[in-house]
Amino acid sequence: MTGSETPKFTRRGDVIGPLAAIAAVLGMLVLGFFAAMCAAGFAPDLAPGYAVPSDLRRHAELPPPPTGYWVTWCAPPLVVAAVAGATMLCAGRIRWVAFVAALTFLVGYLPFAFFVVSLDIGGFAPT
Repeated sequence: MTGSETPKFTRRGDVIGPLAAIAAVLGMLVLGFFAAMCAAGFAPDLAPGYAVPSDLRRHAELPPPPTGYWVTWCAPPLVVAAVAGATMLCAGRIRWVAFVAALTFLVGYLPFAFFVVSLDIGGFAPT
């Protein structure tokens, strides 16, 4: 192909490929959000003192959150990172797909997880 020729339109390359990429990115965002919601449901309960906002606790000594709490929140991104890393090591042409999928999962998971953990640890008091 020379520089003066116009590229040929192909349904697979020009329509299906971009639509599949958009669906994969949006799907991983949604999967990340729902994984965080599941982690919120499976996370063990914290001590009742954590329900009080941290600035109103009056220096109360609270036990640290259980290890299971942190494992519940850390498991989904670690599993996705391990699967994406294994895919990037084994697959040649679709390395970037695994990388983008892992990043978009984290973009959907981390903000929600950070928000829920900060409410759990820092307390929540509606006004």
